[in-house]
Amino acid sequence: MRGVEAAFAAWYEVEKGRFASEALRQILTEVAPAERRLAASLLYGALRRQSLWKDLIRNRCRRPFHQLAPVTRAALILGTAGLVELRHFVPAVLMNALAMRLRAEKAQGDEPLLHAVLHRVTEDAPRKMEQLRNSAELRDQALLFGIPGWAAAHWSREWGTSETRRLLRLSAMKAYLSLRVDPTRRDELVEALQAAGTRAWASPDLASAVRTASFGFPPGLPGYEEGAVTPMSESSLWVGEAAVSSWSGGAVLDLCAGRGVKTGHLATRLPEATLEAWDLSAGRVHAGAREMARLGVADRVTFREGDALELEPRTPPSLILADVPCSGSGTWSRHPEAKWRLAAEKLEDYAALQVRLLERAADLVLPGGRVVYSTCSLFREENEKVVAELLGRRKDLVEVPFPFKNSLFRKGRPYGTVIWPGLPWVDGFYAAVLMKRR
Repeated sequence: MRGVEAAFAAWYEVEKGRFASEALRQILTEVAPAERRLAASLLYGALRRQSLWKDLIRNRCRRPFHQLAPVTRAALILGTAGLVELRHFVPAVLMNALAMRLRAEKAQGDEPLLHAVLHRVTEDAPRKMEQLRNSAELRDQALLFGIPGWAAAHWSREWGTSETRRLLRLSAMKAYLSLRVDPTRRDELVEALQAAGTRAWASPDLASAVRTASFGFPPGLPGYEEGAVTPMSESSLWVGEAAVSSWSGGAVLDLCAGRGVKTGHLATRLPEATLEAWDLSAGRVHAGAREMARLGVADRVTFREGDALELEPRTPPSLILADVPCSGSGTWSRHPEAKWRLAAEKLEDYAALQVRLLERAADLVLPGGRVVYSTCSLFREENEKVVAELLGRRKDLVEVPFPFKNSLFRKGRPYGTVIWPGLPWVDGFYAAVLMKRR
């Protein structure tokens, strides 16, 4: 499968509701290594600023966009993103690949439209984007950087106009792969990655992190199959390390474990601890169990399927990681498809669930134990306001300082720590460490 064909296949999977990273990971197994970067660049470029590409297309297409065949819509969006953003790709080659896709899906009648619209877009896009860049209107900045207008307005109320403009730019930044590694093997693994053609170097901020200049295809990386390297943003690593530093013995519970990335981090960093990990999804529980086997820690981790609001731990935990479901707004550069699936009204639903999950964690943790609450969100409704609501009602909880300092960390208002998404390996996160009084 060629790169453009793979981008189309992944695009269709994303439209069905899958995460782009998951779709690519599966599809790229059938793609030659030389074509993988193109497929990922096209897909993420199209998703990251999808609203801008659609705006450019609609204003230059004589037929209603929603009435076009799915393959034509996909070709226009992927083509616009490729022609505007991919400087190293020859336009004629891209156009030919897009036309071949139309023919393969029996939409060759749309080839003249495809060529005409993309020709107009490439001529007009630089001027349009410059107008947006120079505009004082926040909605224009949101369109330029591919952020839903309601989210930009929301951030403006919380962070102010100047900081929101910065956040819009950062949320459109290309995210690169960072890896969790054993600190004692980091130099060896960096050399192996470089020898395999991946630009990689040690993170200056975390002893267990390696940065790359790649989107990455994790299963193809040296050390992946043996569990020596694991894709993980540095923000997630900071949260995991905060949980590690909060452990003083006893059982550990990962309340909302997902596919077990943070569970695996805790298990490898706390070799003397027994862990229990819960998730509502049977698929994620099975994936988590496979991840523990890859890491070689399956004998110390028990995955259980069920509702975290109802399950009972087999051993009362002294440490709980509550990395709760959220809007994912801090990870929009890494998971750009998520922002187009979120509506402002959904924040209230998330916040209500988050309060219940945090209270559940507070009920379950042993006296003297700690709860690390985290989200990959930059909305205060999901962060400081959740913690404030619980601390306001429960006198048996007290916040303790976040155990690390970094130039990207900001004090929450008033609780917790915000991790600012200022680098391609660092997503927007929030974390608060709470202790249950004895």
